[in-house]
Amino acid sequence: MVNYDENDLVNDDYVNTTTQGDNPNYTAIRDRERVNKKELYEVVWFCDAFVKDYNVPKTKESFQKVEKLLRLPQISGVVMRDELNDFVAKNWNAGLV
Repeated sequence: MVNYDENDLVNDDYVNTTTQGDNPNYTAIRDRERVNKKELYEVVWFCDAFVKDYNVPKTKESFQKVEKLLRLPQISGVVMRDELNDFVAKNWNAGLV
């Protein structure tokens, strides 16, 4: 399975807040519960994890579809990872993006 990265994202307006010594592969408890949809590595991690964990095609297009769904206005205020996963899963075939 391919691991997708920032080069696979559609948008390039994310903030890269990783500081020296910060490991974007490490997720603290808060990171496991919430997603900052403005932070580059959190969006990459979320999209990659969704494609791996859900019954969707394991393609770059799927990775990008997750990203597009995350940016929809109707979930702009949603930050909880489980709610975001539910929204993306429920709306995968809804034709929103």
